[in-house]
Amino acid sequence: MALEQHAKGVIPVLWHARHLAVEEDGRIVHRDPDGTLRLDEEKWRIIGLCTTEVSAEAQREASKDLPGFRDEPDCFEISSPTLDEDLWTEGFFTEFPDGMQRD
Repeated sequence: MALEQHAKGVIPVLWHARHLAVEEDGRIVHRDPDGTLRLDEEKWRIIGLCTTEVSAEAQREASKDLPGFRDEPDCFEISSPTLDEDLWTEGFFTEFPDGMQRD
């Protein structure tokens, strides 16, 4: 399976999201009620580029107890982008705090 994935240019990537936004009651919400990872104010880290989804899952399990990651053990994601695929075809927009807008 790994050779098939690489032949198609697909490599599993293990990510971790560190959430920065805190709710009014002091909680950090990591996942929405349906289980989807909450995407609000987070910092993403690439943990590793893996040969298979199985190796990405093993790396996730190995990372869950490490400092920093153990604070948010449910905030790992595995994506499988295709190599040489443009993932930013529409650009992006940055919303700056008041008074911080750049030209």
